[in-house]
Amino acid sequence: MHFLFITGPLNAGGAERVLLDLLPHIDYRQHRVTLCQIVGGGILAAEISDAVQHCALWSHYGCSFSAAWHSSLRLGFHGLLRRRARRILRESYDVAISFLEGAPLRIHALTMPRAQRHYSWVHCDLNQFPYERAQFRNEREEQAAYNAMDGIICVSHDTEHAFHRRFPACTTPTRTIFNPIDIGKIQRMSRMAEIPRQPFTVLCLGRFTAPKRFDRVIRVAALLRDIAPEIHFVIMGQGELRESLQQQIDACGMADRVQLLPFCPNPYPRLKAADLLLSSSMAEGFSLVLCEALVLGVPVVSTRTAGPAEIIGHNHCGLLCAHDDAAIAEAILTMYRSPELRQRCIRAGLERVRDFDVHHAIQELNTL
Repeated sequence: MHFLFITGPLNAGGAERVLLDLLPHIDYRQHRVTLCQIVGGGILAAEISDAVQHCALWSHYGCSFSAAWHSSLRLGFHGLLRRRARRILRESYDVAISFLEGAPLRIHALTMPRAQRHYSWVHCDLNQFPYERAQFRNEREEQAAYNAMDGIICVSHDTEHAFHRRFPACTTPTRTIFNPIDIGKIQRMSRMAEIPRQPFTVLCLGRFTAPKRFDRVIRVAALLRDIAPEIHFVIMGQGELRESLQQQIDACGMADRVQLLPFCPNPYPRLKAADLLLSSSMAEGFSLVLCEALVLGVPVVSTRTAGPAEIIGHNHCGLLCAHDDAAIAEAILTMYRSPELRQRCIRAGLERVRDFDVHHAIQELNTL
């Protein structure tokens, strides 16, 4: 069977990591895989498996890409985009999958590579956070793109429910395939470096973008400064809001309590050394980093969003809280003050994360 995956630049997002964890586990004695990036590159591109046939519609963001994309999006003229895709994707495929919402889905639907079956993967709560809307001319075009697929894959049941709330008239059947977690890889990589233990450390991992709401973390740290001075916060990642987050830290006088660290290709040693993982996001379809923390025996606190509610609410392997600063601070304090609760969550988390082992996802992928 020949799979075609369509995606964007391979930057440090959760969906990109999911794809790169999934590909090495495909049985290449039975299957072929072509990975097509709309625009090539990204800081994770070096991790593409050697067994994968890799191509890009454009090697970089330049005039050719801009002309094709904007004439399609703004003017409704799709000829440049279609000709480019059909020149690169000449083969026939058994299954074509747009692995992200937004641009990958749009190009998939407009070009429809020669394939027996077409699927699109939904990683986000599109009802609460319709970030992809700007990649389509209007809502009608986006729904038509989903209707052109043979199936829609969602990364959690809550994400699937959110999709139906956003697109109630969608006629394409949906199903859930949980994001795969490569437990062995995470454990191996966590042993590649030693991070010295610090005072009680709350770690946040993710892109420095508005939906992650790391601004909340800095305000929460200020709330807890006098109540629990032993608690320190580390925010690790990259993105366009790095400078504004650092300015917020400095303005609040929190430089001694909140540390911004750059993106690291292997965050697992630092995650393993943390006392708590905090997800402060306004929307999450699944939350890969939350499961990675559970693998490494790190308790978790998360704002109540689709994916985390399904993951840690299933067997109470962490704490869910409301989205206001006081609720987040209270959940952190509850974990901090109760070693017994942390141990209980660790045990439950190690059990829960087995449900997301990568081999389950591979079995589901083979059914396509």
